Amino acid sequence: MLDTKIKGELTELKCQLYCLEKGYIISKPIVDNARYDLVLDYNGKFYRIQIKTSRWMSEEQEGFIFNCKSQHSISGGNKIMKYTPEEIDFFMTEFENKFYLVPCKTSKSEMRLRFKPTKNGQDHKAYFAKDYEFEEVIKQY
Repeated sequence: MLDTKIKGELTELKCQLYCLEKGYIISKPIVDNARYDLVLDYNGKFYRIQIKTSRWMSEEQEGFIFNCKSQHSISGGNKIMKYTPEEIDFFMTEFENKFYLVPCKTSKSEMRLRFKPTKNGQDHKAYFAKDYEFEEVIKQY
């Protein structure tokens, strides 16, 4: 089983490769203390993207989930920081070989993107994966 640091690095590499294969220009910060993982140059504008690793949100495989916050060890515990639209423009993730882009302003402390309708029928409160597929979202900007 891979540790979380390796899983995160693999997700970053997959997302970078996806962008490059689609013909996008990307840049990475030289140091690892930026709040974003890469910058996407799209239609003459620059977008700061934070890449997150996703996991199944339930055994029923209704969708997937990823955190929209960072966590760092400090003396006396952990420091948890939510990302803001002043720091990043999008979250990007890969799940089951598909790529997703979620505007930071849409996010909560975690995002749950569903493949199936909710069991209680409250779909108006749900976020569906199909609405956040990378190519569909980036076309809006």
